[in-house]
Amino acid sequence: MSVVLAARRRGLLLLLTACVLTACGGGPGGEASAEPAAGVATRDTVATAPQITSFTPAVPVTAAGRTVLLSWAVQGASKLLMQPGAIDVTGRSSWPVRPEDSTTYTLIAENGGLKTEKSLLLRTFDWSEVRKTLDDYVAVESTRGIVGYSLQIFDRDGVLFTQSGGNQSDGSTSEIASATKLPSAAAILTLVDSGQLDLDAPISTYLAKNPAFTLPADKSAITMRMLLSHTSGLPGLNDQQPPCLNVEVVVTLESCAQSVANAALVTAPGAEFNYGAADYQLAGYIATLISGQRWQDFFAARIAGPVGMPTFSYGSGSNPRIAGSASSNVSDYAAFLRMIQNGGSVGGTRVLSPAMITAISTDEIKDKPVHYTPFSAARAPDYPVYGLGVFGTAASVIAPSPGPEFSDPGLFGTVPWIDEGLGYGAVLLTTTTLDNGLNLGDALRADIIRQYLPQ
Repeated sequence: MSVVLAARRRGLLLLLTACVLTACGGGPGGEASAEPAAGVATRDTVATAPQITSFTPAVPVTAAGRTVLLSWAVQGASKLLMQPGAIDVTGRSSWPVRPEDSTTYTLIAENGGLKTEKSLLLRTFDWSEVRKTLDDYVAVESTRGIVGYSLQIFDRDGVLFTQSGGNQSDGSTSEIASATKLPSAAAILTLVDSGQLDLDAPISTYLAKNPAFTLPADKSAITMRMLLSHTSGLPGLNDQQPPCLNVEVVVTLESCAQSVANAALVTAPGAEFNYGAADYQLAGYIATLISGQRWQDFFAARIAGPVGMPTFSYGSGSNPRIAGSASSNVSDYAAFLRMIQNGGSVGGTRVLSPAMITAISTDEIKDKPVHYTPFSAARAPDYPVYGLGVFGTAASVIAPSPGPEFSDPGLFGTVPWIDEGLGYGAVLLTTTTLDNGLNLGDALRADIIRQYLPQ
């Protein structure tokens, strides 16, 4: 009997041990318990909050009604909503918006009842300060005579702001004087793109197309690059320039170019910067020889037509002043500058190559003495750079914009400029003086730059 009891005890002990190890028994009727044995760990699924690691607009400020792409990076979200509008953007990493006014957008990421939010303010431009600056200008200048202005501000995508006042409307054309140089240079540079012109070849190469034209030996080193950068050594505005530069009828462009070629050099070719009109008259004539077209037709085919500049004109005279006789309205000149901004293209049309756009703004007068500049002694340091038809503005003038900025001001107060750092441009046409135009341009620049700064 003791042997039987001992066996029963051993069996019971083994059963208890097995139940402990397998978490069995313990319930009525010998059923396994649903509760885990003491000391056995479990793993419950716990929801974690999603993360929004970035939420940014393509631009910090925009024109009202323009489409802007908002982009984001989100981790661990099962649902995404954007406010205002409770727009379901689940599975997306961007969304286009078109604010009519400065708007705060909020991205809401959800996961298992947990939410994470991130907001941004997309500002629209407020041009009230620009309007006030323009109104103040007319109020002051109108006491000195009839004045007016047209202003257009733009970026690569189109027009941002347009306003006119005084005796001008948005469609008014103005004589733009030396602001003609950049469009003229651009037209000539299309010949480089077409393989018909080498900027660094002696101009005698191209003048030889007209056997009747004579180039004195002391001009043999002059190149087209020197002509377009005013470093040829030919007379500048403070020298005795050929009188034909101020006569647009009676004489021809060919005869005036011959007079320029015959003029005495004032410096060695390539030695100094000497701003004037003679260089461009000779350069323009060379362009007509290469193209086989009169200047007005050449410019229309190469620039005005492709860009869309119906009011831009050099007049109908036989001797158009290539450096300063054009007239334009504000929209046409702005369209030209937008082409420059967009790397030489208008829509799908290539007008200039990117290489020529770079050449335009490359400093050609670094370390060269200045024989003459069109600016006053006080203003000259503001424009230390000159490329091919365009000045570069000093960093101190455009701060806090990162720049660079390029400009081509004219005698009658036309001030066009492009700010590559902030990505905008402006054209100011006025009926005033160069200094007044520059002063107004300075005030407007400050107003515009403030729009691009964080608020």
